[in-house]
Amino acid sequence: MKQLISASIVCMFFISIISCKGDRNSGNNSTSNPTNGNPTKAPKGPLAPLNATVKIYFENTLSMDGYINGNTGFKDVFRELLVAVDNENDIDLETEFYLLNNELTPTNFGVDNTKISEKLTPKSTANKGNKGSSNFEEILNTVLQNQEGDVISVIMADFIYSPEGEPDNPSALNKLRTYTQDAFLKAAKQNANLETRVYSFTSDFNGIYYDINNKHIQGLKTRPYYYFVIAPANLMPVFANNIAPQLKKAPGYKNEALFTAAEFNSIPTETLTATANNGRIKAREREIEVISYPKSGNLEITVLVDLTELPVDNNYLFNKNNYHLANPEFFIKDIGLVQGKNIDFSKQGSIKMESSTLVRIKNKRFSHAILFTTEGMVSEDLKFALKKKIPAWVENIKSNDDRQIGSDSLEQTKTFGFGHLIEGVSRAYELKSGSDQYFNITIPVK
Repeated sequence: MKQLISASIVCMFFISIISCKGDRNSGNNSTSNPTNGNPTKAPKGPLAPLNATVKIYFENTLSMDGYINGNTGFKDVFRELLVAVDNENDIDLETEFYLLNNELTPTNFGVDNTKISEKLTPKSTANKGNKGSSNFEEILNTVLQNQEGDVISVIMADFIYSPEGEPDNPSALNKLRTYTQDAFLKAAKQNANLETRVYSFTSDFNGIYYDINNKHIQGLKTRPYYYFVIAPANLMPVFANNIAPQLKKAPGYKNEALFTAAEFNSIPTETLTATANNGRIKAREREIEVISYPKSGNLEITVLVDLTELPVDNNYLFNKNNYHLANPEFFIKDIGLVQGKNIDFSKQGSIKMESSTLVRIKNKRFSHAILFTTEGMVSEDLKFALKKKIPAWVENIKSNDDRQIGSDSLEQTKTFGFGHLIEGVSRAYELKSGSDQYFNITIPVK
C-alpha cells in the first residue's frame, strides 16, 4: 500500500465558509425517488489504469460528530465503501483516508482499511485540526490539488453552508456559488477529463446542529449527508458501476447527480412505423414521411434510442423535463424501456412490439423508447435533446434559511446552501464543455 501523504497542506485563498462546524462565529461550514431501474452504463473512454488510489476524506467538524456517534447509517454506508474498494477486481485500488478541516490529517487509526469506519468516533477525531471551522471552497481546492494522477476522491460531509461575518445571506450564497465554480474551473485546467458525482444519503443523527445564527439545536433524529466523488473519466465508471451499487443498496440512499463535460453525439435511433404509433408514417434511415394523420387523436411516433452509454440513470432519463424539443409542434407523451420484444412505458404500461418492428431492429441495440405526440400538422423536423440539468431532487432539498429547523420537519430534510453549491459545480462543467446538452438529435420530417 502507498505511504500516506504528509499531514500539512497549504490553505487556498478563498472566502466563503461552508459545512458543519461547532462555532458559526469562527467560520464553518422535486424529491425524486431512487431509480426503479438499473442505471445506464458509464461512458466508454480511455482504458482504466491497472491500479489507482481511492482517497477518502471525512470532513472533521463538530456537527459531523452526530453521524459518527455510535452505530449509525452513515457508518454502515462508509463500511460498505471500504469493503467495496478493498474487493474491487477490475483494477488494483489502494486506499488513503484523511480527516479534513483546516488541516489534512492522514490516518488509518492503526487498523486495516476495512476497519476504519469502526474507529471513526468523536473521540478518535478530537484534536485533529480545528473542528469548529470548515471552509468548503478551501476543502475543494485541497482535495483537487491532491487529485493528481490516477485518483478517485470521495468527500464525505453534510455540506451545510455557514457564511462567516456575512450579514447578507443572499450575497453570501452567491459567493458560495461563484467560488465553487472557480474551484472546479481551475481543476479543469489541470485535468480536463475530471467528472463529479454526488450521492445523497440520510442517516440517524446523534449530535448537535448549528444553524445560521450559531444556535445549538439538539433532538434532530435524522439528517442528510452527501458523497462528492471526483475522478478522471476513465476511472469514474469503476466507481459508478462497481462500487456505488453497493452503497445504493443502503436504506439511507436517496439520489445522485452527475456533472461532466462529455457529450454524446452518436446516439443510435430507429423510428418505428407501427408499434405504439397513431397515424401512418414511413421511416427511411433517419427520415420520417407522414403518410396520413389519424382520424382521431394526434399523430404519435415512437423512436427507439440507445442510451446505454450515457452516465445518467433512468430516474433522470424518464423525466420529460430534462428534454428539450426545438419544434414546438412535438411533445413527449411517454418514455419506456426496451425489454426484449416489449416496450415498458412508464405510463402506458408494457406494449408488445410488432413483428415488423422486431425484424427491423434485429441485431441492433436499443435501450429506451420515446413516444412523441404532435398537435396539428407537422411543418418542421423532429429535433430533441437531453439537457445537462441539475436534478430535481437538489431543488427539493436545498435550504436558504435553517433557523426553524428545530420545529420544521420538512426543513430537517434539507441542507442550507446546498443548492448554490451544486449550481457552482454545474456552471463550471457547462462553461468547460460549452454545451448544456448530452446529445442533440434531428430526424427530418416530410
